[in-house]
Amino acid sequence: MSLTFRVPPGIGDFSAMYSKLCGIDRDIIIEPSIDYPHRAIPFLNILPKVKAFGYGAFGCALAIGQTLNPGTDLGSLPHGEYFLSINEWLENGGTVEDWIPGPTNYHYDMNIPEHDIKAAQETIERISVRKFPLIGVYCSAYGNSRHWGFWGPQEWIEFLRGIAERFNGKCHFIFIGAEYDLGISEVIRNWMLEQNEGANQDYYHTAYLIGQHEIGATIEIIRHLDYFFAFPSGLGFLADVVNTRHTMWFPKNLDLMRYTFTDPSNRDTVTRHDLFMSPEDALKRFSSLEEHVWQRSA
Repeated sequence: MSLTFRVPPGIGDFSAMYSKLCGIDRDIIIEPSIDYPHRAIPFLNILPKVKAFGYGAFGCALAIGQTLNPGTDLGSLPHGEYFLSINEWLENGGTVEDWIPGPTNYHYDMNIPEHDIKAAQETIERISVRKFPLIGVYCSAYGNSRHWGFWGPQEWIEFLRGIAERFNGKCHFIFIGAEYDLGISEVIRNWMLEQNEGANQDYYHTAYLIGQHEIGATIEIIRHLDYFFAFPSGLGFLADVVNTRHTMWFPKNLDLMRYTFTDPSNRDTVTRHDLFMSPEDALKRFSSLEEHVWQRSA
């Protein structure tokens, strides 16, 4: 007897729920809401134990507003269709572990296709020729940045310039994201290329991978990073899943959400959740993390 859950559209939203759903011994169909951008289905297709056939004709607000109550034993539900969301639970400080009964798997398996694994490996091998630390960057789109009230291009440039100085230019910045995430990252990369030309030296090492890979390959690239800086996003959620050291920033209104969906043993070692701050303060915070960013050069 199968269960159909109608859920919000975000990769991060579902990643948190899947830490619980993957332990339910039932056939599960997932129907994400129709809200744009449509990112969920490719991610759902690499998750064992769930099936997804398309986006549902409903909005995210309905999935959140009509969700089953926290504490519901999902594995014991009668066959049928239900709205399911963990968003408000996490935003109010509830943890994934306490959301519903059953085991919690923070580092769940994914069926990443071999061609995605190969594509990621080839990309990493090409970038890693110099053996410098690989620093992932996810800036998101202009619209998301404005909506959340986080950094624009100039703030990111100030921050990443400081990171490059920490490594004396001996690091690789890897910009990742979907085609939707153009804009800010383009400005930063172009600025870095201009700085290289102006100084007549190869100081900023970049790899611009926006929109170039499927979600499976992107996850594999994240898995190989030495560190990852992320705007609030599903990619930041997945960094904890694959145990990649990272910082993800949150707005003040989501302060209670920090560390609610991540492995408790990763807190402040693998995973750091900070509130939005200035580039200067973020650089100060990173100085305490440098020992965890392994220097790849001999």
